[in-house]
Amino acid sequence: MKLVDIAKENWLTTVFLTTNQNGRATITERFVASNALSIVQSMFETGWIIKGIQVNDQLVGFTMYGYSEDNSQYEICRFMIDAVYQGRGYGKAAIPLIMDELKKMDNCNAIYLSTEPENDKARKLYESFGFQETGNIVEGEVEYYLMIKK
Repeated sequence: MKLVDIAKENWLTTVFLTTNQNGRATITERFVASNALSIVQSMFETGWIIKGIQVNDQLVGFTMYGYSEDNSQYEICRFMIDAVYQGRGYGKAAIPLIMDELKKMDNCNAIYLSTEPENDKARKLYESFGFQETGNIVEGEVEYYLMIKK
């Protein structure tokens, strides 16, 4: 598994990855904004890095991470595994790759993320890596953080 740049060759495939069980990508999905929206957001807001999550030669997911100027913190802003590939351990394998990229950034002492309160699978996944609730609700989502030792 590796993180790959979103480029001319894979942007359209990335847009059509979806967490929707019916396989149809929408702008707003149950637990995450669409990859199309994330790609556009990364073009107009500074600090965001977008990557595909690839296993062998197959894109299986997407992530957007970096420095949030709005919140003045390092974040995993978006993270998804396509519905077809869920349940195979790809999410658990991808989180450390994303965390490693964030740890390389100057002054990254903590990583933040948020998830829908009813997304129990995501909450358990993040907690398995040591993320803890901050006690804050951000745009209706439970915020988590992980302190980074440098």
